[in-house]
Amino acid sequence: MAGSILDIAATRGILDHDMFTDPEGNIHFVLGHYQPRDRVISLLKYVPDEQGTWVHRSTGRRYARSYWHQGVDAVSGSEAAVGRLASKEITSWQAVDPVFGTSFLEVPYDRIEDYMLPETRLAGILEAGDGVLDGLERRVKLVVQAVLRHAGGVDLTSEDMGVTGSILWGGHSGRSDINLNVYGARACRDLEGVLASLARRGVMLARGLTVGMKGFGEVPGVRVSGAVEAAALSRKPKLRLAGFKPGIQVRWCLKRGEFPLEYGSESYADRGLATVKARVTDDSYTLFYPALVGIEPLEGTPRPDRVLVYDTRFTRLLRSGDVVEITGALQEISGTGRFQLLIGSKRHARDERVTFLDARHGA
Repeated sequence: MAGSILDIAATRGILDHDMFTDPEGNIHFVLGHYQPRDRVISLLKYVPDEQGTWVHRSTGRRYARSYWHQGVDAVSGSEAAVGRLASKEITSWQAVDPVFGTSFLEVPYDRIEDYMLPETRLAGILEAGDGVLDGLERRVKLVVQAVLRHAGGVDLTSEDMGVTGSILWGGHSGRSDINLNVYGARACRDLEGVLASLARRGVMLARGLTVGMKGFGEVPGVRVSGAVEAAALSRKPKLRLAGFKPGIQVRWCLKRGEFPLEYGSESYADRGLATVKARVTDDSYTLFYPALVGIEPLEGTPRPDRVLVYDTRFTRLLRSGDVVEITGALQEISGTGRFQLLIGSKRHARDERVTFLDARHGA
């Protein structure tokens, strides 16, 4: 363990895509950077199971993965897995959050056993000789070193990166993908721009390693209208390594204190489903999870002035200058007389959508 959970929370912070275990050996995935101070909002991702097909490389212990979904479906999958466990303790952690007014799995600090730091795992891979690394670890090293070489003027070092997922807890195999974390608001925004530029210019970062641009065509709730073409929404730089089918994911992660909201400073009350036509005015936090995007409503009332995105499929989507019609959960922000739209509510998820009426060009 890298240190006590209290020390980690007070110094480094609890960051999106960290992982940890509880006393029963379940492996949890930290759900976003918007976190309480005495517990961790998380997803239950791996459960000890004698028939499981994920095997810890050191202990030989077998695990079953509890969900394979993305976005709100991942939250529902985690909840279902909690419900199937016999443990009364873990079911007690599934509770209605006082800020969001909906149920989350929130693990108390004193029930966290091993808190795993992605940046520490990556540092060990980068420092090791290739002869002691396995195939996936060597690929991680190649990708990270190539990204750093091409980062240009981005204020970024290997210490601002980490690796998460099965390779973090030691259960990786030939089917495991590479999940890279990049830390820090400025570094993330700048590196995203650099990768987008490399994609447009067709630059090869290393042998077999390229970067392209991915859109949102696989997200049913994202639509285009009028003169807007789907190609205008190719906004996500995507690293690709030839012959590596599992794929590479880059996760943009805020550091402690970088999100403009502090957990507990606000709470939200559901006011039903609403559709708002608006112009995006501030995309400073569109890359992160949860994303927070400023908007200017163009018609109708009430007039929410921001969108909180709690569905990973919709992060990185909204950019300043876009004109959109958004359907989401209308939430009243306690004590302010203000409203926000939420994308990623369990109650309204199937009806949430973003329709582009005019899209900013470029990544």
